[in-house]
Amino acid sequence: MTKNSVPLTEKVLVSYETKQVLMSIREPGERYGDVIERVLSDRKRQDFIAHLDRVAAEGDFVLLDDDPEYASLKKEMQRETRNHKKGAAVH
Repeated sequence: MTKNSVPLTEKVLVSYETKQVLMSIREPGERYGDVIERVLSDRKRQDFIAHLDRVAAEGDFVLLDDDPEYASLKKEMQRETRNHKKGAAVH
């Protein structure tokens, strides 16, 4: 069974060349379905990063430091970090 113990539900026909590529990128213990899932997951991640890059290049942004709520949260986080470090030094 796969890592997720999900039973197989479909057969997928691929060319000999595609099977060879799948074999070449397969990691120990992986089935072809696992390889395909990993490749699809990598593709989704790449698509999301490309989307974020487009937003970053084309979007309108406001500086976080200009946002009073963010500034308040940032101060609180810094205070907690200092207090945590002081507490850790005592132990």
